[in-house]
Amino acid sequence: MIPFYFLVYAAAALAQQSPKLADNVIGTEFLDHDSPISAYFGKEFLKQNIPYIDIPDTNIEEVYYYRWSSLAGHLRYTTAGSGYILTEFLQPVGYAEEYNTIDAAAGHQIDEARWLRGGSYTGDYIQIYTRGPGNTTQYTNWITDAAYRRAHVNGDVDFLTSQLDGFVRMWDEWDFVFDSDVGLYYYTPVYDAQEYSLPGYVEAAATDNSSIQLPGPNTYRPSHNAYMVANARAVAETAKIAGYNELSANFTLLADAVETAMYEHLWSADQQFFVDVIRPNNPNLTQLQGREEVGLFPFRFGIGLQEEYCAPSSRELFDPDGFNTTYGPTTLEVRSKYYDATKPSSYCCYWNGQSWPFSTAHVLKSLAAMHRSDSCSVGAEQYHQYLSIYATTQHKDGKPYVAESHYPDLDSWSADSFNHSEHYDHSTNNDDVITGLLGLVPRLDGILQISPIIPSNWTYFALENAPYHGHLITILYDADGTRYGEGLGLHVFVDGQKIHTGPDLQVEVQLPEPNVEGGNGINDTAPVNIAANVLGRGAYPLANATFSFALDDPYKSIDGYLFYYSEPDNRWTNFGSPNANDTLQITFPRPRNFSSVTLGIYSDVARNGAVDCPQAIEIYGSSQANGSVLLAKLDPFDTCMPNELNTIFLDEPVESSFIAVNMYNKKDLFVGVCELQVWVPPDRTTGIYYAVDAVLTSAEVDFNPAESNATATGAVVGSLQTGNSVLFSGIYDHGRGIGSREVQLSYANSGDSTAMAEIVVNSSPGKANNTVSLPPTGGRFATVPLQLDLLPGKNFVNLMVQSGYDVVELEFLHVI
Repeated sequence: MIPFYFLVYAAAALAQQSPKLADNVIGTEFLDHDSPISAYFGKEFLKQNIPYIDIPDTNIEEVYYYRWSSLAGHLRYTTAGSGYILTEFLQPVGYAEEYNTIDAAAGHQIDEARWLRGGSYTGDYIQIYTRGPGNTTQYTNWITDAAYRRAHVNGDVDFLTSQLDGFVRMWDEWDFVFDSDVGLYYYTPVYDAQEYSLPGYVEAAATDNSSIQLPGPNTYRPSHNAYMVANARAVAETAKIAGYNELSANFTLLADAVETAMYEHLWSADQQFFVDVIRPNNPNLTQLQGREEVGLFPFRFGIGLQEEYCAPSSRELFDPDGFNTTYGPTTLEVRSKYYDATKPSSYCCYWNGQSWPFSTAHVLKSLAAMHRSDSCSVGAEQYHQYLSIYATTQHKDGKPYVAESHYPDLDSWSADSFNHSEHYDHSTNNDDVITGLLGLVPRLDGILQISPIIPSNWTYFALENAPYHGHLITILYDADGTRYGEGLGLHVFVDGQKIHTGPDLQVEVQLPEPNVEGGNGINDTAPVNIAANVLGRGAYPLANATFSFALDDPYKSIDGYLFYYSEPDNRWTNFGSPNANDTLQITFPRPRNFSSVTLGIYSDVARNGAVDCPQAIEIYGSSQANGSVLLAKLDPFDTCMPNELNTIFLDEPVESSFIAVNMYNKKDLFVGVCELQVWVPPDRTTGIYYAVDAVLTSAEVDFNPAESNATATGAVVGSLQTGNSVLFSGIYDHGRGIGSREVQLSYANSGDSTAMAEIVVNSSPGKANNTVSLPPTGGRFATVPLQLDLLPGKNFVNLMVQSGYDVVELEFLHVI
């Protein structure tokens, strides 16, 4: 007899996917939580994760909700051990690094996503850089600073201090572009994420070499050096919290030294601005003539917040010959002879005058810092002016929208290519609304600081259910007491309880102790998605279907991306199928235990398309005794929620090597899935991590039941050649943090010589015992002991083939 199974709403699925506030932490319900997000897909995610706002400026408010919706599409689930990243492009690009990461805007992405209630998202992402395969020198960045400030929002100092080793390694990796004689860092502007910028034009004119325009020459830049100051201060403060006072003092000195050099070499007395200095053939360090928007970045990091620096710099933002245009600020001052408001070619990015959200986000934070400093005279109306311009810029065809760059005087995006840069995630917006406009100023201590930067004529505003230090915070301001029914003035609620009422907008309130379950640091209990495939087509888990529309690949149903746009596309559909029903099947490299299946159902019928929820659905799995078995049947599938996650819970767990979802079409319609997810609790009881679950570079999954009994299918990793790698992620040390741990590597070597491999833990090569010898075993599986330096929480262990691997197979790592 087939047991009955049932469908639950997306909220249940979301509860599985990330750590949550404790069950007794509740918020308030002053605002409408449905209407502001009614135009967007994935509404259940938004309801469970975002703070709500209510402000007189409907333009800013509309963009605020759009930006949460667009950010959700950039959350990519990579692997069960690695978790989430945030992407820059919704579609993968060729120059992205591991997992489709690009570090240039990672700081912005962490700043923005730290306000989601699900703590896993940014915690996972940070560890891709601090411990995992993320490249932190592809572009300049302030990742360490952003990770430090994330702790100001969630209060998780244990997670913060557990990343200290990675912070230090990331800092050291920049030594290759540090000029000790000058005391500053240099890089080509293209790797400061600013191609075709002022240094390139100046150098091209000086050398008659037009090819230098795009990358630019090696340059000491205010942006890069400000990032390094901020990163060093973040290391210093983290080390102080962790009790490493000498390390803290050393990094404070490093930060101070770079900042001093910035004032000496990058502050232009005649231009009254931080400017670039080209490095080659410039022994006197002559400064560039021309103000660039990057000269405003240092202020957001606390550099230059004295009147002599910030007053003249901020004035340029409001000068039409400076950076002030209809859709500004511009990346280069208008008065420069190299300024051009239109692009000279079809190339995407010209930072000699375009309006770029990446830079605008920095500028808004600089304006907020200037406003709150004791010596700068930036007014609230000026901050609001630029936030309002930013919101107006973020539109297309009358609807909220963000792409890569915008013309400064035309109502048009200058870099906005089809199926590529739509809903681009290279900036903040909502963090600037929360921390700037509405004034929730994050701190590490238990004080809730409220310091809004609102126009003087505003009579109300609200920020509802913002996650902060394990609480949900609501801030209401009501000038006449009629809008929210709580009386006159400012009202502060923590977990649904009012803790402050008063007439002043600038207040500091003591918070109760945090009340949090889970977390994604040392006590990470977040379920993992075992169906995600970060490797691509042909790798495990495998995806195939009985019929697929030519543009809708089955792999897209497990690639970790979840969004429901028509373009860019991210789905499997059976559009055009001659069949009444079609099956989407996911095959695991080894049998897995699970008790639910989650489907992100795609529907475009409301967009004049022909794909909708299935009429009925069947789910099949495998049984050792009977082969394929029916696990669930929903006929009709009348509880299906289109463009949402739908989770089917089974009455009891099953073990299966595949999941086959058979979907029946409605009349004259077809079916589609944006993502198939299988969420299970992380198994940390055995300490065994299977090689077939790892991220493989060129290596392959082999099935060898005659020799291996590690899994029911005998799945191992083989076909290894020199240069291949096997990256085990999520290696957990159970919170001990005791350093060197014994780990057993199970392998078989059927050759007649010893194979060699390099072991790299948490992206830190060069540590002791990082080479392992694998003697011949006659084809039988044996174990070799390793001593690995593990850190608190999850670790990344990468095994890189050096020699002799054509006859070697890997079963698992076992943490003793």
